[in-house]
Amino acid sequence: MRRLRCSALISGGTLVAFAPGASGQQTPVEAVTNTPSTVQRAQALLQRGQRDSAAMLLGARVTEQPSDGRAWLFLGRIYLADAQQWHRAGHPGETSSASLLLGFAGTSFEPAQELLTDSGGVYRVVVAMERAILRIETSGWDSLALWRLPAEDLPLPPVLAELGRNLLASCPANGVLLTGASVAEAAAMWGVRLQGERSDVVLLRPDMYQGDPRYRARMAAVLGADPTSDLATALTRAARTRPICLAPTVDSTIAGNLNWLPSQLLLATTPANAQPAALSVFRFARTGLTGSVWTAAARDIYDLAARRNRGLCRTLFASSDDLTPPAIPACSQ
Repeated sequence: MRRLRCSALISGGTLVAFAPGASGQQTPVEAVTNTPSTVQRAQALLQRGQRDSAAMLLGARVTEQPSDGRAWLFLGRIYLADAQQWHRAGHPGETSSASLLLGFAGTSFEPAQELLTDSGGVYRVVVAMERAILRIETSGWDSLALWRLPAEDLPLPPVLAELGRNLLASCPANGVLLTGASVAEAAAMWGVRLQGERSDVVLLRPDMYQGDPRYRARMAAVLGADPTSDLATALTRAARTRPICLAPTVDSTIAGNLNWLPSQLLLATTPANAQPAALSVFRFARTGLTGSVWTAAARDIYDLAARRNRGLCRTLFASSDDLTPPAIPACSQ
């Protein structure tokens, strides 16, 4: 079966490089084990701009050694980056071109999940997020209202599923939540949201709003803003009628004219709820830094939240039982 997958992937066409900065987002994945020589060679080829050669090298590797989970993962990341580049390139050709690339990426991440567990599963969630973006660009945000994916199609590690629920719960009702560039943060929130939880919250990607006119037009309609206006202006307009929330990795200077207030793990344009939603770090504490490659990524996001809301050090991140959460640096200072 994996040999058939590889043949389909190799025939997928020309490749492009990873998105700028993407390598920095993959740190949890690179920490799984020592990088195999084939993956190192593929990385070197990508750095020289030889993407086709990198994909062919990885394709040959998984054909000969289908149990190499890291090769499957890296091959999937090439196709995922290619699908993301399609947006930045101005949507050349038909929408199906991006759908096809996401199909190739998903087909690579499935065996990667079987072999690497957490890492491949998280990137399957990223593929689902990118499919949702295509759906938004075609039919608008409301097209996600009845689009629900089963949990098995969104295989988040428990520590990230808990993080996603905590982040979504921190945004007031009917809010617009801006997500950052962190793979862990984006996968956590989108993985939970695409299962139908917090369907009142709109997730907005600032990078795409600023760089993709098709996406901006659709999301400007949700914000009640002029699609020709910049993001700060659109957010100011939307804040008149609904809360705007910032994920921990999103800087408040994105709309510096708005008054940002702590709302549990987020910043928001409205005061925190009188009865805030209950948050939990049980999975985070139980998993620990050695239990999942994604726990450290979750800790970093919690740390950013605590730096903006020191009250979390006395509540959510205070040890109250035998399970002591991994230390949050902001709470140790």
